[in-house]
Amino acid sequence: MALQETTTTIEIKDILAILRRRKWLFVLPLILVTAMAFGGTFLIEKRYQSSTMILIDQTTFLSKQLLAMVPGREDGRFSSYQLQSRLIAIHNEIISSAYLTRLIDELQLTQDPAMVLQAQKLNVNRPDIPIQTLVYHLLIEEFRKNININFNGENIIEITVESANPNRAMDIATKLAEIFKDERLKRELTGVRGALDFSDEQLAIYRKNLDEAEENKVQFQTEYIRTRLDESVTADTNIRSIMADIDNIELRIDDNINDQTQVRTSLSNYRQAQLVLNTGNEYKITKRNVFSETQRLADLMSKYTWSDPKVLNANLKISRDIQKMENLIEEEVKRQFSDAPEEEQDDLTRFFILQAHETVSRRKLRDYEVALSTLRNQIARAPQIEIQMRNLENEVGSAREIFEKFKSQLTGSEISQSLMRGESKSKYRIIEPASVPLAPVKPNRVKYIALGAVLGLVLGGVAALLAELLDNSFKKVEDLERFLNAPVLATIPNIASIKRKIKIG
Repeated sequence: MALQETTTTIEIKDILAILRRRKWLFVLPLILVTAMAFGGTFLIEKRYQSSTMILIDQTTFLSKQLLAMVPGREDGRFSSYQLQSRLIAIHNEIISSAYLTRLIDELQLTQDPAMVLQAQKLNVNRPDIPIQTLVYHLLIEEFRKNININFNGENIIEITVESANPNRAMDIATKLAEIFKDERLKRELTGVRGALDFSDEQLAIYRKNLDEAEENKVQFQTEYIRTRLDESVTADTNIRSIMADIDNIELRIDDNINDQTQVRTSLSNYRQAQLVLNTGNEYKITKRNVFSETQRLADLMSKYTWSDPKVLNANLKISRDIQKMENLIEEEVKRQFSDAPEEEQDDLTRFFILQAHETVSRRKLRDYEVALSTLRNQIARAPQIEIQMRNLENEVGSAREIFEKFKSQLTGSEISQSLMRGESKSKYRIIEPASVPLAPVKPNRVKYIALGAVLGLVLGGVAALLAELLDNSFKKVEDLERFLNAPVLATIPNIASIKRKIKIG
C-alpha cells in the first residue's frame, strides 16, 4: 500500500489559538523580567557627566585662495585625516601623566579614602612601590577611562568627564580646561624665549662683525684711491651676477642657521650627539654630484650669462639632486627615528634637511668665490683696488643687513612674547564652562526596561513553544483524522461553553 504524504499548514487562527492557550507563559516572563530589570537599575551606581568647550583661536595671514593650495586642506579647511590626527594628539596630551598628575595635585585627590584603601591592598603584593605612588597610578587610570575628548568643528575642543559624584565631574572638567590652556601657552612662550635668547647672542656677534667690516673699509679708503674698472661689458655683468649670488647665498646661510636654531628648540629633548643621521652610499654619491655640479656652475658663470642654456641646465641638475637628497633624508629619518612621534619626525627631517642645505650653500659659496677670483684675474687691465673696495663694501652691506635682521628679530620676539601674554585669554577661550549635572547619564532606565521587556517576550515565546511541542493532545478534528487515518463521524461539543451560552440566552 502506497504511503500518502501529508502536509501540515499553520494558519493565523492556529497561532492565535496558541497565544490564547499559552497567554500566561507570555505575560508572566514579560512582567517578571521587566520588573527585575527596572529594580536592577536601582542597584547600579549612578554616573554623571560634565563637559566644557575650549575655542582655539587660530589667526591666519593667508587668503582663502592660498589656503586652498596647501596640501591636505580643501577650501581652507582641514581634511578628515588631519582633524583625526589633531584629535589624537590633543587627546593624548590631555590624558598624559603630566596633565593628570597636575590635576590630582591641584584638586588634592590623593586623600580619597577609597583610593587609599585600594592602594594599601595593592601595596601588600607590591611593597616596593610607595602607597602614594599607587594612589597616583590608580587615579590616573580611572581618569583615562572616564575622560573623553572630541572636536566640535575644527577649533573647538570638548572635554567630557564622567564620575559618580556630579560636583567632582564638574571640578575635573573645569581644571583640565585650565591646565590645557596654561600648558599650551607655557610651551609657546618657551619657544619665543628660546628664540629671544638666541637672537640676543647673535645680535652681539653680528654687531662685532659689522664694526670690523666698517673699520677695514675705512682703512682701505685712507690708503688707496678708488679707480674705475676698465673691463668688457660681459666680464662686468658676470662679476656682478656672481657677487649678487654670493650675497644671496650668505643671506640664505644666515637664514638657514636661524631656522636650524628654531627647529633645535623644538628638539630640546635630544642631545647634540643624538642628532646625527647615518646616511647611505646613495646619499653620499648624490652629495658628491651636487658638489661637482656647483663647481661646474661656478666655472660656467665666469664664461656665460645666467640665461645661457649651459648655466640653466647646471642649475636644474643641482636642484634635482638637492631634491633627491631631501627625499633620502626623509626616508632615513623614518627608519632611524621610527620610535619618535610623527610631529617629532617632521622636525628631525627639517633639521637634517637644513643642515644639508647649509653644507651645499657653503660649498657653493666657496666655488663662487673661487670663480670670482679667477674671473678677476682674467681681466687684463682690471686693477685689484676697486674690486677689493667693492668686496669690502659688500661685506659691510651684508654685515649691516644681517645685524638689522637680527635686531628686528630681537624686537619682534619681545613683541611676540608680550602679545602672547596679553592675548592668552583670547587665543584659548572657554566658550562653555563645565556645570554640575542635574541628572545621571547612567543607568538608563528606559533602555534597561526595554531590554527587559524584549528578554521577557523571548523567554515567554520559548516557554510557549516548548509547551506546545511537549503537548500531545489533539487540538483539531483534522489532527485526529490524520493520526487515525480515518474520518471522524461525530464530535461532542464543550459542555462548559454550552452552559455559558444557555446562561447568556
